[in-house]
Amino acid sequence: MHLWTVEPHLASLDLNLLVALDALLQEGSVTRAARRLGLSQPATSHALARLRELFGDPLLVRVGRGLAPTPRAEALRAPLERVLADVRRLLRERPAFDPATSRRRFVLLCPDLLAPLLPELLTVLEHDAPGVDLAVEQPRGDIHGPLEEGRADVALGPTRWGRTGLLRRGLGTLRWCVVGRRDHPAWRGRWTTAKWLAHPHVEVRTGNPDPNMIGEALAAAGLERRVGLTVPGFLAALVAVSKSRLFFCAPRELATPLAEPLGLTLRPLPIEAPPIPVALFCSERVAHEPGTAWLREKVAEVVGEALKKPR
Repeated sequence: MHLWTVEPHLASLDLNLLVALDALLQEGSVTRAARRLGLSQPATSHALARLRELFGDPLLVRVGRGLAPTPRAEALRAPLERVLADVRRLLRERPAFDPATSRRRFVLLCPDLLAPLLPELLTVLEHDAPGVDLAVEQPRGDIHGPLEEGRADVALGPTRWGRTGLLRRGLGTLRWCVVGRRDHPAWRGRWTTAKWLAHPHVEVRTGNPDPNMIGEALAAAGLERRVGLTVPGFLAALVAVSKSRLFFCAPRELATPLAEPLGLTLRPLPIEAPPIPVALFCSERVAHEPGTAWLREKVAEVVGEALKKPR
């Protein structure tokens, strides 16, 4: 038989017809098959008529009070059972992920302003998934490409990063503060906006799709600052501040863990600036993949708890 004569049947095949044929062959009765299938007798008779048309054979013929299979139907019995068993197995099977035994490598996109929130994640991985490797990469531009193309599994960042097509889970917010070295002369006396603007600032430019939120807040207040140093990362900014009289506006959740070791002092931001909502992103394509789902839960748990801690 040529392929072109088979394809129309495959294209229009209703899998329920094969289930009905299996019941009819096993029961040898339309009435009992209907009961087994949970269908009415007319519906089962209609299914048998469609099966006869599909296979070009009577399949079941009346013998006495029952139905007897034709040779064609008998030949179908064994392959039919295999096909239905394969389909049931296909529907039952779910890809498994066991963190305790997995040797998988995950890629997490995370700007360095959030990296200080991740050490606890390493502790979780060492305990729950000792064979899992994690690559934390700095996003370069849009996060959608790496996530949709499978070059990254999840992304952690400001909520504004996400657009339509990505699943987003809010985790909390980052609050701004001013960071300066511990013996900075501006700390003497009352902390004011004038003191803050009297000294040059460090600005971080990472290439990520983020506007200058502090610059926007200053513009809204009709104020300006002098940017004395531009660096590509937040840790570099904190180190620079610890060695100079520069100020740096940073998320408090980033600066607090590093303030003591770097000899830094934190003060409230003297102008109004919106907090930074933080979210976890992934592609809808892998939303139900067990490994990615496990990683999302662990990252959400660790980062969510870190953002709840008082600073």
